[in-house]
Amino acid sequence: MKREAPEILWATVGHAEGETPLTAFDSALIEAGIGQWNLVKVTSVAPPAAVLVSEPIVIEPGAVVPAVLASAHSNRAGETISACVGIGFNSEGHGMIMERSGPGNPEEMEASVRRMIDESLGRRGLTPESVSVHSVSHTVEKVGSCVAAVVLWWR
Repeated sequence: MKREAPEILWATVGHAEGETPLTAFDSALIEAGIGQWNLVKVTSVAPPAAVLVSEPIVIEPGAVVPAVLASAHSNRAGETISACVGIGFNSEGHGMIMERSGPGNPEEMEASVRRMIDESLGRRGLTPESVSVHSVSHTVEKVGSCVAAVVLWWR
């Protein structure tokens, strides 16, 4: 991996069904546009100079890619599962990325993620100047999965 801090943040979400929890998860990754990379789960610091982009990032398939990742799966037909990521930005320092996933609706996840962003920045003496939240939900048919991710990359 590179030693320099990533300069780009890309938030994405996906949900899908599968025959098993792993294949449902894989299908959700594909729907989110991140199923072609080897994702490495990282903790939640957004580099100071990183910018949030809305378009998918072009990275070679098979690349090792850092991401903050939230995922949930269930085999309970009719259950709603959700995944959410949020990025809190601060111009005086770095930002924070928080995630939550599990049974429940996206509104619950989003409110929780916003509270975690406020708390984590506050513990560092920072205030969120802007927050970007991305969530997805899925109502399970057989085996369902949903993912929300923030990919960190370089220009």
